[in-house]
Amino acid sequence: WSGLCMVGAVYFAFRSCGPYNGADGPAPDHEEENRMDVQKLLRNPRFRLEQGGAAEPGQVKQFREAAPPNLPRTYLRFMEACNGARGKIPYETGFLELWPLDRALERNREYGIARSLPGFFAFGSDGADELFLFDLRKDDGAAVCAVSAKAANAASVAPITKSFSEFLEGITLMAGA
Repeated sequence: WSGLCMVGAVYFAFRSCGPYNGADGPAPDHEEENRMDVQKLLRNPRFRLEQGGAAEPGQVKQFREAAPPNLPRTYLRFMEACNGARGKIPYETGFLELWPLDRALERNREYGIARSLPGFFAFGSDGADELFLFDLRKDDGAAVCAVSAKAANAASVAPITKSFSEFLEGITLMAGA
């Protein structure tokens, strides 16, 4: 294990999946070579989240027009393929709900993320108080973080992984542990 992260009274353990390759950040020339194969991940028997159906092209277009322009490409490809997922995860929260595209925009408005956490975008929750977010404030990628919906401010945000790809890989790798 290479990391342990505390969010409120909840600990997140995550396994390092190698150095961050930038695949979730701005497009380096070699990004296509290093990108996560989302379809392969979704077929992996260790990836046990219940998946939604593929997003409609109109939904994707509408989401891209309204969402921050620097969301991770892996997240966008994942959501195009299964427009949300939910289920038990091997992190201490025990559960993850990745909101469908339309609900992600709605939840960000409801929680006032742009106001209380500028530079962040919430993409899911643990089904209770913890929100999962992208930290979009830097140009070198979007870390996955968590924060309590009841205390959503930058000081209470805790990083989980360096990228959405690493977050998904951790769920898959730890499911078989």
